[in-house]
Amino acid sequence: MEDIEYVDRIEHEGIIAGINVKTGEIKVRLTDADDCGGCPAAAVCSISGKGDKELVRVDTLHPDRFSVGERVRLVGTERMHRRAIVIGTVIPCVAMLAVMVAVYLLTGSQPAAALCGLGATIFFFVLLYLMRDRVRHEFRFAIEKLS
Repeated sequence: MEDIEYVDRIEHEGIIAGINVKTGEIKVRLTDADDCGGCPAAAVCSISGKGDKELVRVDTLHPDRFSVGERVRLVGTERMHRRAIVIGTVIPCVAMLAVMVAVYLLTGSQPAAALCGLGATIFFFVLLYLMRDRVRHEFRFAIEKLS
């Protein structure tokens, strides 16, 4: 049996690209995507890959302690990681399968079942996008200065 690596924290290094002192929001451009090879979530994570990646918004109570261009580390929890996997892969997969089975049992048509399953998946991700502000509070990264 293959050993499963356990990760209690998820860390990414980056460079501060922008700071909004009024809202306490810091935008960080992730730079350590090459180090993702050892992470068990690298296959499904949008950060893994080569080169700089998208900006990540981080809320902090003390944005004045940071400056643009400074190297920082973003830290997330394993709970956040598991929740992201469930929301991003498990729920849409279960919804797609349930819709496909229901449509096939009702109509007997495989093409209709496949199209409805695809539609259910697209609908889920559109709904998730529209509700991103309601879900965002569950995915809060901490920000640390690099010494």
